[in-house]
Amino acid sequence: MKRMITLDVLRGFALLGIIFINIEQMVDVNSDFSALDLMLFKVSFVAIDHRFFVIFSYLFGVGFYIFTSRAKAKGQSPIKLFLRRLLILLIFGAIHHIFQPGESLLIYAIIGFLLIPFHRAKPTIVLSSGFFFTIAGCWLGFPVLILGMFLLGHWTGQIGLFEDPERYRRGLRRTQITTFVLIVPMYFVQEMILNESGMLDVALAVGGLPVSVFYVTTIILLMQRSSVQRLLTPLANLGRMALTNYLLQTVIILTLAHSLNWFGNVHRSALYLTAVLILIGQIIASTLWLRRFKMGPIEYVWRVGTYWKVKL
Repeated sequence: MKRMITLDVLRGFALLGIIFINIEQMVDVNSDFSALDLMLFKVSFVAIDHRFFVIFSYLFGVGFYIFTSRAKAKGQSPIKLFLRRLLILLIFGAIHHIFQPGESLLIYAIIGFLLIPFHRAKPTIVLSSGFFFTIAGCWLGFPVLILGMFLLGHWTGQIGLFEDPERYRRGLRRTQITTFVLIVPMYFVQEMILNESGMLDVALAVGGLPVSVFYVTTIILLMQRSSVQRLLTPLANLGRMALTNYLLQTVIILTLAHSLNWFGNVHRSALYLTAVLILIGQIIASTLWLRRFKMGPIEYVWRVGTYWKVKL
C-alpha cells in the first residue's frame, strides 16, 4: 500500500489551523482588543475554532484502517500492534498534557481503544455507527464526536476513498457543495445555541462540522490535479511529521511565552503572527529533514515502540 500524499496534505493542513487555537490556550491573550484583534477573533471563531480538531479526529480513523490493513497484509497481529501504538500515544499524551492541558493526544489514545471492536465490522455498520456518534457528539460533547469522526475515517479507509478518489468524485462534490451551503445557516445555529444556553462545546461542534467536512472534501478534490500536488508538497512534508511538529509547536510556544513574559501581555495579532512564523519554520525544517530521513523523530520513536524493532 503506497503512501497517499493527500493524507499528508490533510495532516499538514490540520496543523496549519490547530496552532492558532493552541497558542491562545497556552498564552492568555491581552484583553485590550484592537480592531485587528477583534477581526482575527471573528475569523478564528468562524473558520478555525474546533474545525481542525475534527479533521485530526477523522484522519486518526483513516490511519487506524491503514495501520491495521498493512499489519494484516504482512501477517502480523493488527490489534496487538495497534494496542502498543495506543499505549505509546497515551504516554506521549500524558506528558504533553502536563504542559498543554488542551492537547488532544491523550483523549485520542483513550478513545482509540473503542475503535478495536470495529476492526472487522462491515462498512455499513461502521458508517451507521459513525453517523450516530457524530450526531450524538454534537449534543453530548467532543469525546463522543471524536469517536464518530474516528469511525467515519475508518469507513472511508474501508471503501478505498484515498486509494481511488476519482471513483468517488461525484459523492465528494455533492458533499462539498452540501456542506458549503450549510456553513452559514449552521453558524447561526451555533450563535443561537451560544446565546440561549451558553453551551460552547455544543455550539462549536454544530457550527464547525460542516466547515471541517467542506475543508476535507475540497482538499481531496483539489489533490486530483498534479499541479496542486506539486504546489502542496511542502504542506505534505509538514503533515508527514505531524506528531513531531504538533509537539514541537508546544515547546516553541511555551519557551517564547516564558522567555518573553507573554502570559496576558500579548495581543492576538502578535500571537497569530508568531504562529505563522512557526509554521513557516516547520515547513522548511520538515522538508530538509525528510530529504535525509523517512519520518520525523517522534514518529520514529512511535514506530520503534510499536514494532519493537530499531531500523536505522
